[in-house]
Amino acid sequence: MPLQLHRVSSDGEFNEIVQCICESYATPVNRVWRLFRHDPSLAGFIELRDRLIREFRGDPTACWLKIVDTDIGDKVVGAALWNTYTENPYPIYKEHPMEAYWWPEGVEEADRLNLETFIEATDLGKLTYEACGFVYAGTNYLETAKRNASPEWKALEGDM
Repeated sequence: MPLQLHRVSSDGEFNEIVQCICESYATPVNRVWRLFRHDPSLAGFIELRDRLIREFRGDPTACWLKIVDTDIGDKVVGAALWNTYTENPYPIYKEHPMEAYWWPEGVEEADRLNLETFIEATDLGKLTYEACGFVYAGTNYLETAKRNASPEWKALEGDM
């Protein structure tokens, strides 16, 4: 399985990226993803793709990377969004820095700019990132309680 890393350079690459993202969060099911990021219908797919394209075009800190498997027709088998900030957007991390060493391109860019590198991940992603050398620094908990929650909200909350 020869894998190749590529920087995303056009809107047209996001169909395959979104397909890969949706497949990866579907098995095993990630209910937080379902609740906050993705409606599994075709309309939800298009909305997510279009939102990522808008962010890709409009965020100067964003750099999308994708991994393709050349044995299966350059199918996208992984993707990542790197944001490079010249100022810390999360002041809390000044006291609790997280070091990250995964894809050399992102780390090299952070080093070039003399910046710290950190990520956020799901529980499954955490295991992957730790295997790649990331250092665990803490957990952020999602509070889902909502006053006067609708039945739909309560059902989704129960799925989590």
